[in-house]
Amino acid sequence: MRLKDFPLKEGNHFVAMEYYALILNRTFLVLLTKDYLVGIKVHGLISAPGGSDELTKAITALLAVHGNLTDPSSYIKTKYLDAIKEVDLLDGSIIAKNRSNFLIPRGDVTNAWYNPRPKWGMGPYPHDGRVYIETAGRKKREFIILGNQSGKRIAERIYV
Repeated sequence: MRLKDFPLKEGNHFVAMEYYALILNRTFLVLLTKDYLVGIKVHGLISAPGGSDELTKAITALLAVHGNLTDPSSYIKTKYLDAIKEVDLLDGSIIAKNRSNFLIPRGDVTNAWYNPRPKWGMGPYPHDGRVYIETAGRKKREFIILGNQSGKRIAERIYV
């Protein structure tokens, strides 16, 4: 299945940020297929604009997301989607394209839950709390639900 074979509809995907290496972040478009959670990296490091000196202000402005921040698609850079548009999403090829991408079999999901509390450090970026996904082997991932999306409904759709 390629990305063009998966029409994005209400309820079959979400956009979320994940922190890694303590302070870095990346943003994913996560597709909810019948058998898998397919995570496609759609944005690299994001920063809140600001700072007290001109250099910091310039750097954070470059790393900031612009546009309608309540619209989850504002966080998607099309260059990431273009890189995988002809790739089979379910055979592991997306991981070869970008090691940040992921493929989680639904059968490996042992729990998913919603925490409505805001994530500290999100600055001006609207978000609906966090969704946690736990998989076999007790691996846990935290996704910050960006823009106008329901973290509660997303968690319910992941763990059915």
